[in-house]
This record gives sequence, C-alpha cells and structure tokens, in this order.
Amino acid sequence: MRTTKSPGISVIRQRLAVALPLALTLTLASCGGDDLTPAAQRWAMPGTELPLGPQGLAQSVSTQTLAAGVAYYQIKRGAASAADFWTVNLGFYATQADAANLAAAGFATRVDASAGTDLQGKVLGYWLSAGRYATQAEATAAAARIAQATQNRYKPGTRHTSLAGAPTTGPWIVNVLAIDPSRAGAALSLALPGGNDLGAGGETVSAARARVNALAGVNGGFFTNINPFGAPLPPRSPVGATVVDGRLVAAAIGRRPGLLLARDANGRQRATVVRNLATAITLTDAQGSAIAVQTLNRPILGTVVNCGAQARTPTSEPAQDTVCTNYDDLVMYDSLYLRGGASNTLVDAGYQGARYELVVDANGAVVAGHATLGAPPPPNGYVLQGLGASAAWLQAHATPGTRLAVSRRLSADGADLALASGTSLVEAGPTLSVPNLAQSAAQEGFAPTVGGVDAGEGAAANGNWYNGWYVARNGRTAAGVAADGTILLVEIDGRQPTLSVGTSIPETAAVMAWLGATSAVNLDGGGSSNMVVGGKMVGHPSDAVGERGVGDTLMLLPG
Repeated sequence: MRTTKSPGISVIRQRLAVALPLALTLTLASCGGDDLTPAAQRWAMPGTELPLGPQGLAQSVSTQTLAAGVAYYQIKRGAASAADFWTVNLGFYATQADAANLAAAGFATRVDASAGTDLQGKVLGYWLSAGRYATQAEATAAAARIAQATQNRYKPGTRHTSLAGAPTTGPWIVNVLAIDPSRAGAALSLALPGGNDLGAGGETVSAARARVNALAGVNGGFFTNINPFGAPLPPRSPVGATVVDGRLVAAAIGRRPGLLLARDANGRQRATVVRNLATAITLTDAQGSAIAVQTLNRPILGTVVNCGAQARTPTSEPAQDTVCTNYDDLVMYDSLYLRGGASNTLVDAGYQGARYELVVDANGAVVAGHATLGAPPPPNGYVLQGLGASAAWLQAHATPGTRLAVSRRLSADGADLALASGTSLVEAGPTLSVPNLAQSAAQEGFAPTVGGVDAGEGAAANGNWYNGWYVARNGRTAAGVAADGTILLVEIDGRQPTLSVGTSIPETAAVMAWLGATSAVNLDGGGSSNMVVGGKMVGHPSDAVGERGVGDTLMLLPG
C-alpha cells in the first residue's frame, strides 16, 4: 500500500482509468439511475480536501490495487479537538426551558442545544448535561454518582461532544473501494449469512469474506436487529427488498431506495441506485382466490421491523428502527431460512389469535397444514405462515394436494425490474444524492417524527431518535456510482473519539458527492459498519463486543 501526504492534504497520484465502450446498451435505463455516456470523465480520487471539519486539517491517503480496475483507498483526516470532551447526559428535552428547569441535586448542569433541526428549521431539542471529563471512565463514574444523588430520578448516560454533530476537527477514517466495471477483474455479489442461514445470528463481514474467498467486502442493508422478546441475539434476516442472483429473498418496506447490481448487454456488471422500491408477492389457488404474502424469511410472525408496507399498526408508513405489527401477517419461508432445517417458530408477543402454516412442495401442492409453527420446507418447496385472516385462508386450503401458485413482482419508481440471473439488490436509505436531503429522507422513513429505539451514540435513553441517528456522528456505510459507472463502496469508522468520530447523514452525503458519486445511498451503519480487504479488517467496528453479525454483505469476488 502506498501513502502520500503533505501538510493540509495529500496529493493523490494514482488514477483509476475507466475505459467505457462507445455504445453501452443498458437493461435498466428506465429505473431512475444515471446513464453512462462515453463523454463521462474518468473517475479519480479527488485531490482536494475531504469535506469534513475545517480546511487545513492534516490528511493522508493510502492506495492499494486489489485487481484490474479495483483499488482500495484509506483516507485519514484530522485529529481530536481539545475543545471536545466527555460529559454526562441527564436527558434530551424539547425546549430549552424544559431542560433549564431540571437540575441534578448538588451538580452543576448546563444546557447544550442539538446540532440539528426539524424540517421547519426548529432546533430538535436540548441536552441537560453535567461535567467535562477527559475519559469515558470518568464520565461514567460521575453518571453513577448523579444517579445515586438524585434517587435515580434521571437515567444518566455519557456522550462525547465530538459525536453530537457540531463542528469538530475529527479524527476520521474513511475506507473506499473503487470498482471500474469496464475493466474490473472482480464483481460485486450480495451474500447472505452462511449462504442460507437467515433467521439465525447473522454473519460478520470478516466471516463472509473468508467463506466466499472475496477480495474485499462491506456490510449491506438493514436487518432485524430489534427483538421485542429482549433476547441478547435477535434472529437476523434482511429488512427491505433483497434479491440475490435473481431470487427475491425479502420484500420492500416501501418508498425506499436501494443499490441494484445487474449485467449490461456486454455482460459487464452495472450498479444503479434505484428509488421507490416496491414488491408484490401473491398466492393464488386453482379457483382464482388470491391473498398477498407480506414478505419472505422474516423472523417473528406479526412483528415488522422498520414498519412500512408489511405493517398495519401503528402505521404502514416506513419508520426506521421502529417495531410495528401486522396481526393478519402472511410470510413465506424457503430453504434460505435456517438452512432449510426449520421455519419460523416465533410470534409477536402481543398476538393472541389463531396461527396456521401450510407446507407446500416444489410442484405447488399442499403437503400438510399445522397449527403449530416451525415445519421445514420440502426440497425446493416452501412453508407459509399466517395470523388472523391469513391463518384462516391458509387453513381453508390445507387439504393435501391443493394447488397454489406464487407470483413475485419487483419495481422501482413504478417500473418493473426483472428478477433475472446476475441481478442482485439491497434496499437501504436514505438516498444521499438529492438536493433536499432531509425532506427526502423523511419521505423514506428517516424523519424527525420517527420514534425509533436505536438512537445511536448521540442520544440518551429518553432522547430523540433523529438527533442520534441522522444528526449525530456514527459509523456509516454507503454505496454510490460515479458519472462513468465507477462503483464506490465507502465505510466510515465512527463512535470512537480518538480513532474516528464518524459522520452525520448530511456529512455522509457530502463525502459521497466529494468522491464523485452522482447517485448514492446510505447502507446500514453504526456498529454494523465494517470493511475487510483481503484477510485484514480495515474498518473498526464500534460495538464493545467487536464485529457484528449482519443480515447481508456486499462481497467483491475475483474473476
């Protein structure tokens, strides 16, 4: 690996040339992505400063060629600011008056405004904070003293001010994979945990890379990492439209973007950021009676993580990190769930009604019906599980030999996408390559009004989800496409004040634009963010227990 640096900024000498064909027939031009044109400027790592922190910070860039047309870059920028510190959070309040009226007995407090605003430009809220500490251990000890002194009136936590989203000097570590599809000696593949172990504990990026012998890899989309049963390791499957080599694995949340991988007329891989993903899975009997299947391979029947089209209560709108329910749920399980050894056995804890499952063979014939869930699918067959009205429909079709047909449809911006061999898709969000970022994100389910349960590093237990997830700095993973078709996979380490603070969603969008992505989408982040190059983990996951098992990964395979 070669590193170049100078005071203020490194000069990047290596360039990735992209030799585009004069005519390139694209099968997905109608999906809202950017067309490739022969006149597009060849992508190269920018020679200017990364748009993080003030101008003039130290910056270095290391470069490593992984294969023909594939390069890995690591950007290090900035350093910890003496103005940042650890502090104790006593709460996050809607108004300054609310915060100012609260005080911890015997402790001096202050009011810190959020670095973010809602869609009307109003400050999101105010921290009630106490103390300035050099280390997290000191802040944690102070939090314990405050809890004791106030008879646990507050639930004090700790935060580092560099993570809050206000101006800082870093530091940052940004890892970039740049893939030139016109001459790449490698291609991206979407990998599921263990290949076929959905509903289990997920798979780390490192384990996936080793299993498939990839040149490099990053984490992918969102997954079912919220468990209403409170188990330490919730069952993990992708959340949102997911396609692996033409096979629909999970259904769309609705109104969300994704990264589509497909082959052009010349057999070259092309990446496209698509928007407004939707799916329709329909089950029909021989008499024409039909019912909608909500999704595939989702654990915990009736529980819908991130809400959206599959949910009914309290909303059918997309809402990140929010748990909704559907007590008429209908889910299909195939050989990708728990390696085909069993189907789902869990039902939302609040549901008290009927449940039913059908076992269907490879020819679409019903084999058996059960009121107890968990049967394995037959070879090349599937299991259907339903609640409420869906359970009644399934039970009415439980006679062995009953024929059922399944149709699957995937679309983006209202246009059908072919579920063809060589096509893969990972849904995520928000879309980063839009001028009205906050408004667009809100439409996709990342709104200030969302009351998600995962508030990131920047919020207290009773804090504002949007402040912690969107405004605060966290680990981030993103994917983008440059004007010439170069695919950019970016991982930004976060939540580690002396190593890398991470980025807010607006900062992530700025990084992708600086890299030259004309279209870009945010993938899963926080403790999920990681990148592995060769046998080395170049990312630094922020979970205290280490690398996280995730619901899918993007792997760069040789050949």
